[in-house]
Order: sequence, then structure tokens, then C-alpha cells
Amino acid sequence: IGLWVVFMAISNTMIYFTQANIIVEATDGFSQRVESFAQFDALAQFATLLTQIFITTHVIKKIGVGWTLAILPLVVFVGYAVLAIWTVYGVMAIFQAVHRATRYAISRPARETLFSVVSPAEKYKAKPVVDVFLYRGGDVAGAGIDWSLAALGLSISMVAASTVPLAAIWIFLSTALGRAQKRRQDEPQVPEGAAA
Repeated sequence: IGLWVVFMAISNTMIYFTQANIIVEATDGFSQRVESFAQFDALAQFATLLTQIFITTHVIKKIGVGWTLAILPLVVFVGYAVLAIWTVYGVMAIFQAVHRATRYAISRPARETLFSVVSPAEKYKAKPVVDVFLYRGGDVAGAGIDWSLAALGLSISMVAASTVPLAAIWIFLSTALGRAQKRRQDEPQVPEGAAA
């Protein structure tokens, strides 16, 4: 679960920097940039609301936790593959809106479902590490990766293309977590405190 969160944080940070770079190239001044970020946010919030109301529960029930978790890395895979070819504002706007809607409305509930098969003690020991330390560590790693790729002189298209393999690994990790969650869910439950 922790590794999945690290991948998510890295992708979030890299998408943010990619978005910022595309907005800088597509706009002339500060006020246009602020307006662009506001438009991105409004579109993402609207997509998140619609997704959470109409889609999330059905997706988890229909395809299971693992494949539901894999939707976000699949969005990253496809989004960056398209950006590698068409590095334009419109593509980034759609990618960012779909990414954020998927992240908040679909992946977050699916990720929390992974904790349903562990004891409360295990959950409350792991969650602070996962939600704070690993998430922030992934943010720092994402910024470092983006900075390193920029220092190498890679264009936005090349940065996008270099992110696609990371997303492929993340898809595999998602499905593996889903299988592990299903196995633990199917195990006979021993009441806490009972002798084994």
C-alpha cells in the first residue's frame, strides 16, 4: 500500500509540474496563468463530483479493488502517452481533470478498502506512515525526478514519454494489491484476542 501511495504522489507531483510548464508556454502573463490554473481546478472538481456520485461504488463492485486501483495509473499511462505526442494545453486540461477525478473519487475509496482486511491496530500503525511520510516522500521524489529530467534538457514530450513505464509498473502493483486484498478477505477470520 505504501509503495502504491509513493507512485501516486510521484505522479501527482510530475503532473503538476508538467501542467505548470505547459501553462507557462501557452500563456503570456501572470493573470492568464492564474486563470488557467483556476480553470483546471474547476474542471477537475466538477469531474470529481460527478464521478463520486454516479460511478465509484459501481466500479468497485463490478471490477474489484485491484482493477479499480489500476484505473489511476492507467489514466497516467494514457495521459502521458498522449502528452508525449501532443503537448498542448487542451490535452493537459483533460488529462488533469480525469486524473484528479479518478484520484479523489475512485482511487481514494479503493485504497481505503485495502485497509478493511487488516486489524484496527495494524491499520492505525500503518496509516500515519503511509499517509504522511510515504506520501510526502513521494512528493519530494516526484519533484526530484522532474528536476533531474529538466536538468538533462528533456522537453515536456520527452518527460511525458519517460513517465509511461512508471505508470505501467504502477498498474501491475495495483492489480497485485487487489489480489492480496481478496486473499486476505477470503481467509477465515479469527476474533482478535482469540488463541490461534
